[in-house]
Amino acid sequence: MLGLILAALRARRATAVVMFVLAAVTMGAAVGADAVSGRLERGAATARVEAATPVERTLSVHASVALGTAPDDIVSRFRAAITRVPADRTLIGVRYSGVLRTDTSRLPLELRAVDGFCDNITLVQGRCVEQDGEIVLAPDVARQLDLAVGGTLKQDGGSGTAVVPLTLVGLYTPSDPLGWYWSGLDGIAAYTTRNTVAKPGGAAVATYDALLPREAFDDPAGIEAMVTRLRNGSVDVSSAAGTLAATVAADRRGVRRGLLLVELQLLLCGGLAIAVAAGYAAQERRADAARMAIRGMPPWRILAGTAGQSLVPLLAGAAWAVALRPALWPALVAGVVIVVAAEWPATRASVPALLRVVQPRRPLIAATLEICVLAVGAAAVFQLAAEPAANVRRDTGFGLGQAAVLLIALAAGVLATRALLSLAGFAGRTALAGGHVGGALAGLTLGRRRTAYRIVPVLAAATCVLAVAAQDWAGAATARADRAAVEVGADRVLRIAPMDRERLLATVRSTDPGGRDAMAVAIGTGIGAPVIAVDGTRLRAVTGVDLPSLRAEAPAPLTLTGARLSLRFVSAGSPVTMLLAGDAERVTAVFRPPGGEPPAVPVDPDVPPPPAVESTVEVAVPQCAAGCRIVSVEIKRGPVDLLELRADGKVAVDGATFADPTRWRTTLGRAISTVQAAQRDGRLRLLDTDPPSERPRDNRLYVVDTPVPLPALVAGDPDLSDDNDLARVQIFGADIPVAPHGVTSIPRGGARGALVDLEYAAHIAGPAGGATSGARERLEVWLGPSAPADLPDRLRAAGLTIIGGDSAAAAAARADRLSPAVTLLAGLVGGAVALLLAAVTAAVVAAVDRRRRGAELTALRRQGLPAPTARTVGRWTAAAPVLVAVPVGLAAAVLLRLLTPAPVRPFADRWPVPVAPVQWLALLAAAVVVFAVLLPPALWSRSGDRARRAAPAAGRGSR
Repeated sequence: MLGLILAALRARRATAVVMFVLAAVTMGAAVGADAVSGRLERGAATARVEAATPVERTLSVHASVALGTAPDDIVSRFRAAITRVPADRTLIGVRYSGVLRTDTSRLPLELRAVDGFCDNITLVQGRCVEQDGEIVLAPDVARQLDLAVGGTLKQDGGSGTAVVPLTLVGLYTPSDPLGWYWSGLDGIAAYTTRNTVAKPGGAAVATYDALLPREAFDDPAGIEAMVTRLRNGSVDVSSAAGTLAATVAADRRGVRRGLLLVELQLLLCGGLAIAVAAGYAAQERRADAARMAIRGMPPWRILAGTAGQSLVPLLAGAAWAVALRPALWPALVAGVVIVVAAEWPATRASVPALLRVVQPRRPLIAATLEICVLAVGAAAVFQLAAEPAANVRRDTGFGLGQAAVLLIALAAGVLATRALLSLAGFAGRTALAGGHVGGALAGLTLGRRRTAYRIVPVLAAATCVLAVAAQDWAGAATARADRAAVEVGADRVLRIAPMDRERLLATVRSTDPGGRDAMAVAIGTGIGAPVIAVDGTRLRAVTGVDLPSLRAEAPAPLTLTGARLSLRFVSAGSPVTMLLAGDAERVTAVFRPPGGEPPAVPVDPDVPPPPAVESTVEVAVPQCAAGCRIVSVEIKRGPVDLLELRADGKVAVDGATFADPTRWRTTLGRAISTVQAAQRDGRLRLLDTDPPSERPRDNRLYVVDTPVPLPALVAGDPDLSDDNDLARVQIFGADIPVAPHGVTSIPRGGARGALVDLEYAAHIAGPAGGATSGARERLEVWLGPSAPADLPDRLRAAGLTIIGGDSAAAAAARADRLSPAVTLLAGLVGGAVALLLAAVTAAVVAAVDRRRRGAELTALRRQGLPAPTARTVGRWTAAAPVLVAVPVGLAAAVLLRLLTPAPVRPFADRWPVPVAPVQWLALLAAAVVVFAVLLPPALWSRSGDRARRAAPAAGRGSR
């Protein structure tokens, strides 16, 4: 029997090769999906961890310690108690709460000593700490304390602690305010040495921050156990690592389940293809079965002889896969059952029935199979409509929903086949009655060959799988690109080292005078929704985003041009400090009245203070020769009456402007205003007050040169504060009143955040360095798509320090490595494999049908059928299954996406996906690919050529 089978395989090599290829491709795809699953899981997990923020990867441990006289030893013991914590980087520090006091000011803030501090700051003035008793401060904190570099102050930790004398040796800004080093150093502080922190003698707080490595997030339970173990050691532990680990686990689960769905679809497609190929092969072997029956062989040997011709190549193509992955043995068993079921009817038929060219119909069997397919397809549709949508990251949408693509396409293919046969027969009869021989022959041929179109459901299923995968991938790719553009903000983004905001704005405007290629941006980094301040005059040109304008009618700024300023004012000796903003820097002009500054406290309480006298004081400000803007006015004590300001002899601010209450305001920052203003008789009276409060103080009076409230574009729910019925946003250390205008999305913030004008916000918030509230901000320059390549170099030449960058393309590439994109790409590859299986099946069906069609056309040619008509009939009958199956598969793909979203959402979080459920361009591309793959094997026919050659030869023989 084995020799008989091998001889039959040699005689029918094409059928054997097709069965081998179908089995090998199907099982190979399943093995490949399982093999790459682990690699894709690890890649998606790595990409997720790399895309996380520093805070999400950090484990922080705090404990109260008594530093005593050996703080280094105490900190070492604290560190030694923290065991079995994997870390890429660690940071150890100590902090002590208290109040810093000068002769005139006091400010509550911490003393901190942190490892590596001097390597992670940019010194604005002075130097970093080197000895005990030295501190460095942020510039705005020093201003609040009215302290210059070299000045002295004291730290008071409260009752029972020592007062520590300190010396300010430097002013700093963070080198990378949003980097990992600064992620846990929130709030304001004075940075010093450990011994200095230990000097008050009270209880300090030791801190340990660890940046967890990527591998740690592969074990959510391990992170939870580590946190629990540390907390049992009487320390405070805070970390968002558990949340990130859960997200990584969900990503892994999503990739794994997504590939399982792809594998299931491929196995089902392969099973259908093998069933159709086995059915057509069984028709060719009916003569073999008849010959074996004539020789008296029993039915089981007939079955072995016929089925063995398909089982041998099937086992050869699938056995290796089962050896590599034993879990696939049910699929191999299913393939064997399919082949045996296809050959089984031949063992029950008589010899005359086996030798008949036209096989008898079995309407009951065919109808039963079709009804079952339709019923299962309807059940899949019902489940999709009635149950929650499938989601590979959750336990929803399984059951029949896993195979809904195939089931719906098969049901639609069965209905389409029925419609095709009926319509083709009707069209053929109609054409015959009208005398159209070609149309009649084509229609009747299509309507008569019922078994030849069993391939339609298979082709429709493969088309639907590919079309659905193409739609999901295209929609997700569009969503990822849109999100990347929103999250980055512009085509390219340059990160700028900390500097004055207004200087950044002026530098960018001067470097790009056209206003179409570059835009200055400052992004607040406080808790909650982001607040993004952009150059509103360039927003649309640089980003291409069509949003309402951020600019509004505003009072003109108070400007002056001159190298020498003269201020006429009335004072009892108190100086006046005026802050000016030039093109490149801020300028401080101090007007000191004749006679010097009065003492802070009168020597003799019975002696009245000196009388206030009017004087005119002149100050040189060469930085304002090209022009400056007045930012604020500041006094010490007072009262002081401002009368007139001149620049190079010309009036810059007259008495009426000083006396206009709409042009002046107190601070909007998170500080207590210590200045009182009164306008009368053409003058502005200022008085310094000292309200009892532990909050930071601000004794400046600011110029009003912006609209109030500030226009703001608000997306989502950014948690706006409310004060006197005015919404406010927090940025640059100030609570800025805004007039919110709701929008769907804003650059960088996406569906949640606020967008304001940078120039207006900087004017309202005051000078840069909002460290008094612990605020930090990221300064950036956004570049448009048409920005020249040398623009970053020109910005560097203009004085900007570029410390990093990003782009929408890079952000999209990062998103392409995450779990959803990887899973969808695997689905697209699976759709291509399904199409390959369908193409191989179509080729074997066309080969079997081609011989019969060739014989019929040869006979018709001998009877006088014109050659063009024969070619037309041959093409249409060969292409009809493809022409019917492809539209049906595409329609099923459209129906499926209208019924339910993709089981793989483009994003792991709740970022909105405003993408149409049906991607028409992807459908068109899929249709082109499917037609290009399936039509050539159906239309290719050498039998037609033989028929055309045979007809003339037959004619010559008759003559």
